[in-house]
Amino acid sequence: MADEDRFHIHRQVLEILKSPKSNVDTTNKGFLLECGRQNVITCVGCSSLDSSKLHKQVEDVRQYLPGGIDICGLFYSVNSKPDIESISKELKRLQVCQLLSNSESIVVCVYQDNVTSISNGDFYVCNKEYDIKQAVVTITDEDFLDNKQLLRTRCLLPLSIDIGQIDSWKTSFASEIETVYESVESDSSFFHLSNSNVIISVDRVSGIAENLDCNSLQDYIDDDDGFTKKKTRKSTKHSKMEYLDFSLYFQISGEKACQQIPSCSPVISQKQDDFRTVDMTVELDVLSVVSQDTPVVELAKVMSASVCNQLNAVRTCVLRHSTDHTFYTPEAFHFRPHKRQIIYTIMYPRNVTDEKLVERRRELHNMLCLPLDKPVFKRSNKVMFPEDITRYGYLINPHIGLPASGVKDGTVALVDGLYSYHHYMQDRFDDNKWGCAYRSLQTLVSWFRLQGYTDKPIPSHKEIQQALVDVGDKEPKFVGSRQWIGSMEVSYCLDHLIGITSKIMFVNNGGEMSTKGRELVNHFQTQGTPIMIGGGVLAHTILGVDFNDVTGDLKFLILDPHYTGSEDLKVIQDKGWCGWKGLDFWDKTAHYNLCMPQKPKAI
Repeated sequence: MADEDRFHIHRQVLEILKSPKSNVDTTNKGFLLECGRQNVITCVGCSSLDSSKLHKQVEDVRQYLPGGIDICGLFYSVNSKPDIESISKELKRLQVCQLLSNSESIVVCVYQDNVTSISNGDFYVCNKEYDIKQAVVTITDEDFLDNKQLLRTRCLLPLSIDIGQIDSWKTSFASEIETVYESVESDSSFFHLSNSNVIISVDRVSGIAENLDCNSLQDYIDDDDGFTKKKTRKSTKHSKMEYLDFSLYFQISGEKACQQIPSCSPVISQKQDDFRTVDMTVELDVLSVVSQDTPVVELAKVMSASVCNQLNAVRTCVLRHSTDHTFYTPEAFHFRPHKRQIIYTIMYPRNVTDEKLVERRRELHNMLCLPLDKPVFKRSNKVMFPEDITRYGYLINPHIGLPASGVKDGTVALVDGLYSYHHYMQDRFDDNKWGCAYRSLQTLVSWFRLQGYTDKPIPSHKEIQQALVDVGDKEPKFVGSRQWIGSMEVSYCLDHLIGITSKIMFVNNGGEMSTKGRELVNHFQTQGTPIMIGGGVLAHTILGVDFNDVTGDLKFLILDPHYTGSEDLKVIQDKGWCGWKGLDFWDKTAHYNLCMPQKPKAI
């Protein structure tokens, strides 16, 4: 750590460490999480811990992390200004260096409870002899995943649990996992890059030169028709979560497989009895994060460690949720809490609903220093990979990639999270010239679905109309009609269908929209929900604003539901169906109502 540039920390981590404890039910002690490469450690996250369970929590935290991310140190707060001797004494008491033995030194952040920020002087480095010295850190705002390569490893893992002895099934299952664990760590396991001839194991590489780096692997992937895919430019931080796809295999014949067999004469015994087993097939779905310049020969070690972490998660999930008579198969879900620099993988028991996992999610929020007022680990919050987006059927966040609004020195406040674009003529339903507010409502509901606030489906036009009849706003003959609805009706439907309340902003005419900049900025900064606006015979969705509170310059990011074409993002952006609009977009003779949904507190 002598070089000043060897330890970097993301600014977001500093903000988390000093975040108000009223929003995160954590202790003032935890782990620092990093991704190291070429002697440079970048701290990209943190997790809280109970020092009385320190040894157990090292394993607990690692099972949620992708390969390539690990614990690099510790943070804790003190009442008075810390000194080197007291830090060394505390670390010895916790036996931290023995726990984190995979590193020559660990990073320690020690800060006072009564200060409002964390500075360079709060960081220290400790070696295995507990010699402490002050560290020089570099604070970064760069999106960590921007220049990284995501690896995804999948395989089907058949497991058999002996339940003949009711009180020993846990031992049987743990033994089964341990056997797989040993196979993964051995040189009889290997990773195959999908649609390629590339095979990587811990001791060899075939199908590609060993001296090449991870960034070269894309050149060796073939399409189904046999043509090599052209290498694409690295995705931006808001684009699809692209990855290199690997399958895990185990060699069951040949010299390497035989090495797993004990070198002694076999003794075979037979016992006739009734045996009862539970068989389950677990789909391992493992992520690893590496630098693009990582040598190919190093990938197997990273992916193997990541698979072993998930095996621990499989064991934890089964032991936690299964009983002597009821067994649940674990399923892997990947989550990237908004703006966090780490993708976490959580194993949930299949067929157990989100409603029954509230306390489990609360534990995860506390451990990973996440606020308790917003769901991030519900199944609907899972990361959407390219194939998930394709299957979803609607465009997700079509505003991503738009040029800047042009407001000089403005404050940009945008929708927070994912939503889908709903517009005229979708779903094989002709609502041209009358269904714009219905489509805007569908976009609003999609936001609450994709953020995990509801699992209710996006309502059809008929279901929206029936909801308005059910709440007494419309007569029964309204169902099946082609009548317009407005902002008030949208708010009634949000409340009735998914339990979401809304604020209504009244604007006398389009010219008055120029006075609403501060209120709209505040809405997107505090609520982050898309807004439905209705005026005259038109309805639109506001996704954000760019506002200069000195000059009053104001632009609106508009999603237009009047589009009737196909899901062509280029057309939608180039033709302004999703884009920045000025004050002249609003009709100065029309009265406008804005339906501003309020996000509930949930977990």
